[in-house]
Amino acid sequence: MWNMESGKGRRTNVKTRLMADEERLFIENLIERSGLINRTIMRFYLRIDTRGLDRWQAYIARISGRKRLLNLLSYWPVRALERISAIYVGGSLTAMEQRTFGRIAGIEDYLLSRYNSAFFGSIAGVLFFTSGDFTLWLSTVASILDTPLSLTSVLLYTIGAISVGVDCWRLIDSFARRRAHMPFGFFPLIINSTTLVKQWTELIRGRVNR
Repeated sequence: MWNMESGKGRRTNVKTRLMADEERLFIENLIERSGLINRTIMRFYLRIDTRGLDRWQAYIARISGRKRLLNLLSYWPVRALERISAIYVGGSLTAMEQRTFGRIAGIEDYLLSRYNSAFFGSIAGVLFFTSGDFTLWLSTVASILDTPLSLTSVLLYTIGAISVGVDCWRLIDSFARRRAHMPFGFFPLIINSTTLVKQWTELIRGRVNR
């Protein structure tokens, strides 16, 4: 298994990924700072990594022969799916939560931001612009230009441009300063909504109590 530290990959023993009680407690305290949705997401991934796939990999390391091969054939597709989902979901969290999620998934926060912006950000940009083209074409076919369909296509182009711009910044800053940033889009807005509300509420309470 590869663990990313200080931007460099180094091989670590699987047992080091099986989280100690102190580390788990520390991460649980970090998770508590998040909103309801992201707390649920991170606790779900915490359970997968420590109780599921990592223990499975540790088990595979102890066996041999045909049994090992069959386990590897089952393990790697599941691990690949977990890595892809971790980058998509983890890279969509707020910058603070990407740091916490990175400790759970064994990926540095800026790498989560980098991979999320490079792969899923590109896909989102293509989808927004393609949807805008299709909506514009549909409005011309229906001969209803200057109607809500045309406005919808402009809105999709605008959202796509903002999304691509934010993801370009995230990608560049992940190399320049090794910083993580929250993406722009519907999915990030939905899952981060409870965290943002919690942060704003705490900020307002802090100012009122001064």
